[in-house]
Parts: sequence; C-alpha cells; structure tokens
Amino acid sequence: MTTSGFDRQSTLELLQFSEDIPSLPDRFVKIQNIIQDPNSNAKDLAQVIRSDQATTVMILKFANSSAYNPSGTPISELSKAIARLGNTESIHIASAMSLMYGMILPTGMANIRIFWSHAFGVAMVAESLAKAADPKQLRGSHETAFMAGLMHDIGRAALGMRVDLSYFERETGHLHEADLIHAEEAHYGVNHAEAGMHLLRLWQLPADLCQAVAEHHLADSSIFLARVCYLANEFCNEHLPERTTFEDIAEIIQQELENNPPDTSILNS
Repeated sequence: MTTSGFDRQSTLELLQFSEDIPSLPDRFVKIQNIIQDPNSNAKDLAQVIRSDQATTVMILKFANSSAYNPSGTPISELSKAIARLGNTESIHIASAMSLMYGMILPTGMANIRIFWSHAFGVAMVAESLAKAADPKQLRGSHETAFMAGLMHDIGRAALGMRVDLSYFERETGHLHEADLIHAEEAHYGVNHAEAGMHLLRLWQLPADLCQAVAEHHLADSSIFLARVCYLANEFCNEHLPERTTFEDIAEIIQQELENNPPDTSILNS
C-alpha cells in the first residue's frame, strides 16, 4: 500500500477496466487507416485534415515556418501545404493534433499543449534516430519509431484519466525521468510506462509498440525501439524548452540535432 491510499492492485484494476477505457480519437483512427491503405492518396489525407480547423491551421503554420519554407514563399491552400511538407510529415502533425484535441485530459489547456508538444518532439527525434541507426532493427519502418515516441508518455494520460483526476495538478505531473518514475511508484504503485503499456494493449496496438512504451525509461532495454525512445526522451528533456509552441518544434529539433547530436552508442548495443 502506498502512502496516498492508492496501491498497485487497485491502480491496475482501474487501468484494465476495459468497459470504461478512453478510446482512440476517431480522427486518429482515420489517419492510421489512410497510412495502412495502399490505395489512399494525398486527397484522402486532405479530406481528413480539412474536417478539423485546428489541424488545418497547424499544417499551414508548419508549411510556412522557416523549417519547411526557407525561401519565405507563403502558401494558404491545404493541398499545397501537404505537398510542401510531404504526406509523411503531414500525417505526423495530424496524428499528434488528433490526440491532443481528441483525448480529454483532466487539466488546463496549457498543460495539455506541453504534454503533447513534448510527445511530438520525442516522436520527431525518435524517427530521426531510427533513420540514422540500422534500419533492419525496425524492419524498415521508421513510422514505428515515430509512433512509439508519440505514445511514450500515454501512461501519464491513462493515470490522469482513469486513476487520479488530479494527476497533472500534483507535483508528480511536472516531474521528469527517474524522479517521475519514483514519485509515481510511491504514489500509485505503478509508473506511467507500465500504465501506458496496459492502455496500448487495451487499444490492441502492436506488441512491439506496447513493449517499447513499457521500457522507454530503460537505457539498457533489449528492445531497440525502447532504447530509441529513451534517447529521444532524454534529448528533448534537455534541449526542447517546455513551453515551445507546437509549430516551432520542428525547427528547434533540427537545430539541436545538428548542434548537439546525441550519443547513439546505446542503440548499437
């Protein structure tokens, strides 16, 4: 029993109560279906993105940012923005936005933006690291690395939505890395990495993604994806300012990766 009144058994029971789990946002599911459909095209993607004003605006902001528009030529049409970014980057942005606005976290919008901005930054770095490492370890799929990074902290959302509605308002909700793990285990008997694994399993997501999320705080994990997430998370905690606006993340990540390349030796172990 923890000192807070929560214990491991009761926390796991709440996390695994499948009749009342938070569901994946509908727009996120539609985007993943587009990825998996070999007959889908940019028009299908634009149709899903256009159905949400916030995502449309964010795609345009990215396309007009200095990271993707070094010539300074502005565009205002969604189709041209997707063409400039490319389908992959557009899908990444739309996936992150669908989670940010589709999962109702019990906290203020400022905390929600911080949470998903960090997740998006980790996803971008994880994909970059995976591309630079031996791609055979990911069976050629850097999308898996991006998704693992995007979902790496989903257990924090699970704890906040299913176990303790005040999670993000507590000091615990603002800690990082080992301090966060220790505080969660002391308070709930379970840390967010394990909680995330249980939620992803309930969503029936791939086993390698679930395990990568479960072990993303282990630098010596035997799982390549987990080590990628660990390194990407450490990098963002050190180099990505907490209140970076969503549309500025790509530029900052690119600059920091160039100026402060991470030691990737753990990826080859």
